Amino acid sequence: MSVDKSYDHLEEHVLKTLLYFDIFSYPLRASEILKFLRGRRTSQQEVLECLSGMTEKQHVFRFGDLYSLHPDEKNIKRRLKGNTEAEKWMRVAEKKARFIGKFPFVRAVMASGSLSKGYMDEKSDLDFFIVTAPGCLWIARTTLVMYKRLFLRNCHKEFCVNYFVDADHLEIEEKNLFTATELVTLIPLHNLSAYNAVISANAWVKAFFPNLTTETRVSSSNKKPHVFQKVSEVLLLPFATWLDGWFLRVSLSRWLRLYGASYSKEDFEIAFKSKRHVSKNHPNHFQKKVLERYQSKLAEFQNRFTQMPI
Repeated sequence: MSVDKSYDHLEEHVLKTLLYFDIFSYPLRASEILKFLRGRRTSQQEVLECLSGMTEKQHVFRFGDLYSLHPDEKNIKRRLKGNTEAEKWMRVAEKKARFIGKFPFVRAVMASGSLSKGYMDEKSDLDFFIVTAPGCLWIARTTLVMYKRLFLRNCHKEFCVNYFVDADHLEIEEKNLFTATELVTLIPLHNLSAYNAVISANAWVKAFFPNLTTETRVSSSNKKPHVFQKVSEVLLLPFATWLDGWFLRVSLSRWLRLYGASYSKEDFEIAFKSKRHVSKNHPNHFQKKVLERYQSKLAEFQNRFTQMPI
């Protein structure tokens, strides 16, 4: 049977949305397609009608309420299994977040990475996005890293803290499809008010996802700081400016020694962003790999749907 290669602009945007998540072998529901749809505002009903037509033309394949670019069920089964695992791991993440929230100068903890997309498998880590007190980010980061190395043998599975911002600098500097997706999927685990502040500070994501509906989440109250946190901050505060700067210099020097030769200056500054108000430690430079893979997938599909612009 020949495949109809005609499409309209909504089909183009639906295809591009499915293509991005296909990098992770992750089929989507219609509601998720609407959430991450780029290009223009539309409705759930329009998306469903569009998907129906695309299914008939074999541009996409439907399995229950999931839509895939592939005619087999491999990725469907993978996703559903990963969703079930994520439900189990969320309880672990909540426990870890409460623990992380007791460390000095930590102000908020959010789940990021695969867990924030509702997926976990044997290769997934528990990734956390952390907000710290201004001027003390590197103290917070270093104490958490020291704990992980000394007591968890540097295990990443349940304790991966690789992105920090301080409460005065919540806007993410890299504004692209990858960072926009990561931001809108963050899950607040400790301090809802700080999560709401992060979302408000990054309103630019609406330019990527015009159908996104952001709701301010309400918390009855945040728990008082743990006694360990209060005491340690009182003890560290007189030396905070010097200590924070020293931890920054030591960390950056180590990363340059380990990874500097493997990256261009520009890539290193993104993968290992190291400023007083932000810390990112991504040795695999996952952001660049994902965006490059996405461009490659767009090119592949442009060959199949010859009119589709990249």
